[in-house]
Amino acid sequence: MIILYVLLVAYILAINFYSFLLVKSLRDKEKLAELDIHDTLTEEKRNQRQKPTEKSTGKLCIAGLLGGAITIYVCMFVLKYKRSDMLLMVLMPLLGVLNIYLWVLLFRSGFSFFVLR
Repeated sequence: MIILYVLLVAYILAINFYSFLLVKSLRDKEKLAELDIHDTLTEEKRNQRQKPTEKSTGKLCIAGLLGGAITIYVCMFVLKYKRSDMLLMVLMPLLGVLNIYLWVLLFRSGFSFFVLR
């Protein structure tokens, strides 16, 4: 039974660490793109650089759904990244509350619904 608790804690730590790295890497890419705007780029290259930001919201939502919503929300403020995106500012706190509820439910139940008696 203890192994299930260890696995759950390891999963929670891993998904939150991944969420932190994801927000940091996306912020770094955005800053790099802002620096490259001043260079002489063709229109095609500018459009290609803007496409990953559309995908980044989806990646952040999936990572938040998997359990890293609180870390994403905190990192958005600490790293000053996409605080004007309404979807992320509303969805991440809701997913964070849902994540905490599910974690507490799993720890309190003792994983009894996983173990066949």
